[in-house]
Amino acid sequence: MRDILVNNFLQISKIPRGSGNEKGISDYFVQIAKKHGLYYYQDENYNVLIKKPGSIKGEPIAFQAHLDMVCAKKEDSKHDFTKDGIDVIIDGNKVYAKDTTLGADQGVGLSLMLALIEDKDIKLPDLEFLFTVEEETTYKGAITFPYSKVTSKKMINLDYCLDDAIVIGSAGDEVNEYIYEGTIEENELPSYKITIDGIPGGNSGEKIEESSNNAITIMAKMLEDKGIYISSINGGTYENDIATSCEAIIKSAQDINELFSNYSCKIEETEYKKSFSKDDSNKIIKGILKLKNGYITKTSSGNTGIIKTKDNLITITHLYRSSEKEELENFSKNKEIGNNYKTNMLYKDSIWKLNDDSKLFQRYKETYHDLFNEKPKEITAQGGLEIASIQKRIPGLDIISLGANMENIHTVEEITYIDSWEKIYSILLEIISRIL
Repeated sequence: MRDILVNNFLQISKIPRGSGNEKGISDYFVQIAKKHGLYYYQDENYNVLIKKPGSIKGEPIAFQAHLDMVCAKKEDSKHDFTKDGIDVIIDGNKVYAKDTTLGADQGVGLSLMLALIEDKDIKLPDLEFLFTVEEETTYKGAITFPYSKVTSKKMINLDYCLDDAIVIGSAGDEVNEYIYEGTIEENELPSYKITIDGIPGGNSGEKIEESSNNAITIMAKMLEDKGIYISSINGGTYENDIATSCEAIIKSAQDINELFSNYSCKIEETEYKKSFSKDDSNKIIKGILKLKNGYITKTSSGNTGIIKTKDNLITITHLYRSSEKEELENFSKNKEIGNNYKTNMLYKDSIWKLNDDSKLFQRYKETYHDLFNEKPKEITAQGGLEIASIQKRIPGLDIISLGANMENIHTVEEITYIDSWEKIYSILLEIISRIL
């Protein structure tokens, strides 16, 4: 099984599949279905559903994983995520990528599902395989798929990162854009490019404690009360990820090296003729610092993931999460940050909690204990999962979430382990056989 799973992962990794660019990987799974004569449905957003008839009678079960991956690379990498596959490196049991994110999230889940689709020797009931788009950004796939096409009332989501645990709940979230429209004016003061880079990053759900020191917030703290003019400020890649770098073009008549002597940053002279007004610059900075990051309470957190400048507009993308309904509701009512910022909600997702009477959960716990002589850990994930969106769209759905070991998700240090893939595959086969 090792060779099959590794080959599956390598084939999937050849196909560019950043969020919003899933057509290629979607078409790949359509071709897999055609090759094996299986039913498939591909919708206009490139979600795919494949159905594999069982060889024995039993209750049908579905598997779900997302097609997209986070695209990040080292600063000097020439990798083009729109056309280049991932350069996967296999070092014994360890798997990582050269100079980019690996896409183990969710390439491993896709590889496991592909193995189940193509395995002709296993005797299983009817199986369904749901592949969704844009999980890393908007949850578009999970929200828009026509679930009337899904027959199963039991589903296993493969989007977790510890093979000795099962997810019993996940936070709900709300993502907002905060937009500042300022005045651009001529400014003859000297211009400087300030760069912050190399900040620890990763998935904010996995490493939320590090979000309070994201590059965007660090930059705003540096610029606060310095009497500077902002020409532009840009940083971060995904709202879900901790910003590792931020670049600001500023103007100042002060000694710039002395001004930032207490900070670790790169300062370069540059040519720039315009800037926001000083009042605008102050409000831009204050708005950034109004947004909370890292743990806010024991059950809630925030992450300022992106800031962009276009002409006279500054746009900040911020993610708020909580596993408590009241906290989510209070945030929605009090999310404005003032300072002339306008707020635009991009999307929100519900809190998910395991059904109290989940038979699938009980079966998984029993299976895990019998196979490994220990109980699996029960985890409430700080990060959001698609299962909340899916479950509320399929009445009576019993759904659980699990997955293979992964580390440093969404970073160029992302790692996963082949023996963990094999472990999860063996668990899946066993749990399915016990549902019959």
